[in-house]
Amino acid sequence: MGFSQVIDWSNELRNDYDKWINHGRNIAKQSCKHKNKDDPDTFNMEYCRYCEECGYSEDSQEPMMNFGYPLEMGVPNDEKIKEIIDNTNCTIMENEESGESFIVLTGGGMDLSQDIALAFTIAEKWIPSDLAREVCTQYGLSISGKNWFRLMEMCKQSLKNEIGHAETQIKRIDEVVKKARGKK
Repeated sequence: MGFSQVIDWSNELRNDYDKWINHGRNIAKQSCKHKNKDDPDTFNMEYCRYCEECGYSEDSQEPMMNFGYPLEMGVPNDEKIKEIIDNTNCTIMENEESGESFIVLTGGGMDLSQDIALAFTIAEKWIPSDLAREVCTQYGLSISGKNWFRLMEMCKQSLKNEIGHAETQIKRIDEVVKKARGKK
């Protein structure tokens, strides 16, 4: 996928941790409202960084693969970020210095193109055509149920838009070639 950027997360988070905001991890912490049994004055995510009832773990929101998929519309709202962390193996990272924001994988080891594409669908309501061409169509690979059907529809829409843009450009080329030939 040509639209991703290589980001060495182990280096970035070790050396420049303060410039990054992990919105997915922050939403997981804020969303947990389950009191800790050992310390009832705290919530599970504050106390032990894991909540069995929510299924959230602070570590599960950490970047795992050294790629970032740039978001054109910036950081999504909290509701969309929560939907992303609940339904994909992704989080949203923001570079405070540059203002850039990225969809970032929090899992690895298999084809997670479905997760990346669904995160784009949630965050920006579209899928980059480069990604739509490469999304694995296998049902249940990493996304299933209504989200898989939603994802496949968005892939089709992205590809139809790409076809439309290509057809428009072909017409423009034909027109300028015709004009150029008429001048000779």
